[in-house]
Order: sequence, then C-alpha cells, then structure tokens
Amino acid sequence: MSLNGYVRQLKPRTENYIPPVDRVQDLLERVDTTLNASVTELFPCLAFNKKFRPSSIEDFKKFLYKLNLNSAKSSFHSKDADSAKLVIERLPTMDEKFLKDKMNNAIGITNYLYNLGATKPIKNVVWGYRAKPTGIPKNHAGDIFVFFKDGSKIGVSLKAGTKKSKEPLKNTYVGTQYNALKVSTSKLESALWDRVYSKIPNIESVANKSNFIKNKEVTKLYVDYYVNNESEANELYKEMLVVCREHFCIELNKMKIKDFIEWVQETFNLQRKDDDVPLVMVKAVGNKAEEKGDDIVDMIPMITKHHAYLNNSSVQEYFIDIYSPKGKKTLKMTIRSDSGVRPEKGTSGQGRLGQYLQLKMQYSGTQ
Repeated sequence: MSLNGYVRQLKPRTENYIPPVDRVQDLLERVDTTLNASVTELFPCLAFNKKFRPSSIEDFKKFLYKLNLNSAKSSFHSKDADSAKLVIERLPTMDEKFLKDKMNNAIGITNYLYNLGATKPIKNVVWGYRAKPTGIPKNHAGDIFVFFKDGSKIGVSLKAGTKKSKEPLKNTYVGTQYNALKVSTSKLESALWDRVYSKIPNIESVANKSNFIKNKEVTKLYVDYYVNNESEANELYKEMLVVCREHFCIELNKMKIKDFIEWVQETFNLQRKDDDVPLVMVKAVGNKAEEKGDDIVDMIPMITKHHAYLNNSSVQEYFIDIYSPKGKKTLKMTIRSDSGVRPEKGTSGQGRLGQYLQLKMQYSGTQ
C-alpha cells in the first residue's frame, strides 16, 4: 500500500460522513415537522372524507385509532402515505398539551370544511404535505386542497394562533430568496465572514472566507464557543441578523418595480381568488376556524414605489414600505433562526450561526 493509503487509514476523510447520531436526529426532526403539519392538516381531511364530524378531542382520537388508512387514500397523495401512517402511530406518544391545542384546531378546521360544503358541495379534501394532488401546481402554497363536485378546486393555507396573534403568512429562507431573485450571495457571505464568523475563536484553524459556509468544522467550533461563552455567542448571532437584514434590504431596494411586484406575488402566500386554483387563508383559534382577508392583495399590482429598511427597535425585523395611488402600507418582515443551539445534536441541524445562509425569513402581514 502507498504512503497515502496508510495516511487515509489513519486519518479517513470525513467531509461527507454523517454520524449515526446525526442521522437519527435528522429523522426525528422530520418526524416532528410531520406531526406539527399533520394534526391540523391531515386529520380534518380524513374526518371530512369519511363523513365524521368530531364533537370532542377524545371523540376525534377514537375515530383516528379505528381508522383503516387504506380506506382513506383519497385524503392524501400516495407519496405521503407513509407520513400519514406515521402520524397515526405516533398519536399516543404526542405531548398532551401539544395534542390538545392541535386537536382543537383540527376540530375547528373540520367544522370549517363542513360549513364550506354546505354552501358548495365538496367531492373530497386532500392533504398537500410533500406531494400536491393531481391538477395542483407543485409550488402552490395550500396546505390542504378542496375539490368540489362541480370540478372546481381551491387551496387552503392553514394558520393557528390566538385572536390577536399575527401568524407568518410566508415561511422561507434567506438563501432561498437570494436564489429566487437570481442574486449572488458573495457579498452577503463576505460580510458574514468579516463581521460574524471570523470572530469565533480559532476559526482560522479550520476555515477561511472562501470555505466557511456549511462547514461542519466551523459548526463544531461555534457550538463549543456557544457552550463556553453563550453571551458572546449571542452577540455574534445578533450581528448576523443585522448583516442578513441589511444586505437583503439592499437587494430589495435595487429591484425594479415590475420585478418587486412579481417577487411579492410569487413569494408571499397572498389570497389569489382569480388563479386556476385559488388560495384562501383560514385561521384556527381554539376549536373555531374562519377565512381571513388579505389587506394588500389588491394593492400589489398597483405599487409605484417600495423601500426596505431595518426596524432599529428589533433585532430581527425589517420593514418594506409599499406605495400605490391609494396610499402606503408597511409590510412586516423577519429574519431569524428557527432553532436553537443544542450540543447533543452535534454538527447537524444547529440553529443560529449553524444555519449559515438559511436563516428563516417570514412575512407576517402589515404593520
């Protein structure tokens, strides 16, 4: 064997190696995501299609435990069959408070479907989890899809909260939006290195400006830094939020009006009642659910000017002022991490600096 061969034996390449613990953690996180989505999305589809109207949480649970999923295949795409089965199997192990809140929301959404069906007969309702049903655009923002007996259909975007809460109307990611705008992330990456990542102690021993993004050695170093100096690590995270907001505002302000309007229409989950598959918003509060209006959808095509800027009173918000002949509105936007830093997760799925270019970006309505 050559000398290089012996060296590889002693020091194997690990760039693409995913430790078993990380793989298990990734699977559990996907399962948790499935649970969050399914209780309020899948369960109402199953109930409505099987002509069941729950009167209580226990009543709903008994229905689900007895349900043969093979008899409810019209409620989900065949590609989501395993996810649907998984949720039913995990039902007894779900956190009690989580389940109570979500099941109440599911009851409200089921009642919404029955009320909708009373005004226009419904053929069936389909869960749009990972795969969209036939006839629905792959990028449609609906969570569930209502197929009416007259051949028409709608997508329903589901939200849950309190009467006064404002839930995100769009969840996306910083890097995803750079790609959508066909804008290079090089300036953002450079600023993140100079102002954030280069401040991690000993970072030069594992990375530089050209290779720090999604570098597991950088993530490991950051997690260790967070454990030993949480307050200092939190300051770096705050600076990261400033950098990402500043740079995205710059890119938005460069956009021509036509391109900005197109970006808003394509990116935000706005109600679109003139589309082939209209999108409506439904919000569940407790065990009640109702359609919610959208106060900017009619204004968007008439925008004459826009301006994005940081909310200096917040560590994660930025605003976009939009102007039309009818006046001005301010869109509330947020960039933040959607998970924390947990050492037990190793280098996989870490939040904050561990998300690099993929911090969550949200639109939550007008100010």
